[in-house]
Amino acid sequence: MKLGRRPGTFVSFVDSFTEEPILKVESNENGQNLFTFHLYDSHGTLVADSDGPHIYPDGTEIRDANQELLLLVPSEQGTDIQYRLYSHKGVLITCSDGRRTQIFGGVKMEGNKPLSGRPPASPAAAKPASAVS
Repeated sequence: MKLGRRPGTFVSFVDSFTEEPILKVESNENGQNLFTFHLYDSHGTLVADSDGPHIYPDGTEIRDANQELLLLVPSEQGTDIQYRLYSHKGVLITCSDGRRTQIFGGVKMEGNKPLSGRPPASPAAAKPASAVS
């Protein structure tokens, strides 16, 4: 998955058995990538919890106690992130080396896609046609 998506877009990897979001990457109105995650290792131990969406302008790398790479966010826009996502039971549900993604059972991918050439409008910004002068 490449960084530098259109504002308003997101993709989320969800454990399909528990409905727990494991990783969500979204792009804010300024085109910055925000990451929300609950990363487990191959034993089902919680390694890292973002506690909400965060921007990593300098990138970030998260590894488990055995130095297995769980998430690599590079600092440069337009580059690929790498991840190995495990469920809370330690089952590998998806992984990507930045070029090739493997999807296994137990993961549900959610996302949206804006209209061509523009981000989706926020409900607060939308005005009824009669209010436009």
